[in-house]
Amino acid sequence: MEMKCPSSRKCLRSAFTLVELMVALMVAGALVALISAITIQAASVWQRLSGRITTRAQADLIFDRIAQDIEGAVFKCDGSVWMAATFQSAPQVGKGDASMSDATWEGCVKPAAESPGDPSSSLYIPADGEPFSKSRFGQAGVWFRLFTTQPDTQSSLHNLSAPRAVGYQLVRRRLTASATAPTGSHTPVRYLLYRSSARPANDDWDDPDSTFGVGYDLFSPSTPPNYNRGDAGRIDNVGNLRTPRRYEQVLGNNVIDFGVRCWVREDATGKLVQRFPMLMPERTPVRGFAATVNDGRLRPAAIPPTVGTESTYGAADMAYGFPSRIDVMVRILTEEGARMIEAFESGRVVRTAGFEDDGSYWWSLAAKHSHVYVSHIQVLSHAL
Repeated sequence: MEMKCPSSRKCLRSAFTLVELMVALMVAGALVALISAITIQAASVWQRLSGRITTRAQADLIFDRIAQDIEGAVFKCDGSVWMAATFQSAPQVGKGDASMSDATWEGCVKPAAESPGDPSSSLYIPADGEPFSKSRFGQAGVWFRLFTTQPDTQSSLHNLSAPRAVGYQLVRRRLTASATAPTGSHTPVRYLLYRSSARPANDDWDDPDSTFGVGYDLFSPSTPPNYNRGDAGRIDNVGNLRTPRRYEQVLGNNVIDFGVRCWVREDATGKLVQRFPMLMPERTPVRGFAATVNDGRLRPAAIPPTVGTESTYGAADMAYGFPSRIDVMVRILTEEGARMIEAFESGRVVRTAGFEDDGSYWWSLAAKHSHVYVSHIQVLSHAL
């Protein structure tokens, strides 16, 4: 049965007018915009919080491991170098100081320009009163190594808690699916922090690739120095200190800067004095630190002889002493930052206007998408 409206005016009142429809659409649009803004803001906050949590976890892992090594460090006043920290070469070329399989320093990589007093430089030593977190340790950070003891399994001489050589090194390398997988031009590239170690000894005590077999001197006078030869053929070789194993010895992901600050206690006053890093009167930086007694036979630092602009650092470029405290600093990219840096370095993203060069743009990305963490570690061992 057909329904008829008794009054045309009444039927018109039950429908929407054009003005009412437009108002409804405007209100709906405003609500959608408000909800979208809240969602985007919440996602941004979550992304920042997630990045902070992830990088903090990485830093805690690094600090826990290095604190164990420093607190278990071994020192002797015998003229040997028992701990060392040196800037890696700048610029890093080819496979870099590590000379590791898959390592690469090609493309728009982290800038190598060094001006210790310029905060925009890759190497910056804070002035007195400035926080340590402002430090920058050059293109490839500091190569830090020492002799330390660690808990053992009591299962064999390989695992004894005898002193062993340990090294920390920053490496830029391509990532692969497995140790045997080939790398290609589209393989992601990341900055990784490695902790490499040498076995304290082999079961027969004469393995030349063990710490005991090579001896306890990081600046060994042999040619090339024993703890400076590259060798990643087997894990826990002495040669791993310069050339870590690709997978087994990774300690931290997306670490774009790593460095230490060494404090020595003066004999006369008992005051803690910063020995490394520091600027000499002519504004050139001390290039490294060696924990050894100043007996008149100080030797140049052992660094890879064919990388960078210098073959070695001379003895005059080094600071010496036995540390009482070591500060450790790491700068870690968020996962988003790591992807953005990798895209820029590979050429998939170009520098935006307003930046003088690729180096300044690289640092702008890094500063925006990374976090800096610092740990102060007391040295419990004393030189004998």
